[in-house]
Amino acid sequence: MKQWFVVHTQPLKESLAQHHLQEQGYRVYLPRFKKITRHARQTKETLAPLFPRYLFVEFDVESDRWRSINGTRGVAYILVNGERPIAVPMDVVSNLQGQEDVEGLVPIECMNVFVKGDKVRVLEGAFKDYTATFEKLDDKQRVQLLLNFLGREMKIALPAGAVEAA
Repeated sequence: MKQWFVVHTQPLKESLAQHHLQEQGYRVYLPRFKKITRHARQTKETLAPLFPRYLFVEFDVESDRWRSINGTRGVAYILVNGERPIAVPMDVVSNLQGQEDVEGLVPIECMNVFVKGDKVRVLEGAFKDYTATFEKLDDKQRVQLLLNFLGREMKIALPAGAVEAA
């Protein structure tokens, strides 16, 4: 039975890995979003992976020659538990695909589990165990927070995985 698995790619090689895996006959899913970058007073839209350095590959562990994936250009390794690849629940990929717009892009907002005003707890860094107020998720997948520190509110940005619901 075919299932989805996660492949860790080399830095900035998601598209290269996708191309070479598809050439080998694998079904590959690389969710992307529209990223806005600003530099030297110019704004530019680019397509960026929703999960940098990760993509999904569908295959049958029992019948497909999946070990060759680790030797594919652009691929670092398949996520495994011991000797077997770790399967992703089928609804994860189908839910992501279902949220795509007409351009095939996943809105970055779909990754947002918090709404403005939610209280969150910082899990790492200098502000570990502090409670902050969620403001927004930016296009670099960092959470923007308001933190009360030494009697005044300050804005901080942290990786999305560095906070949890308070």
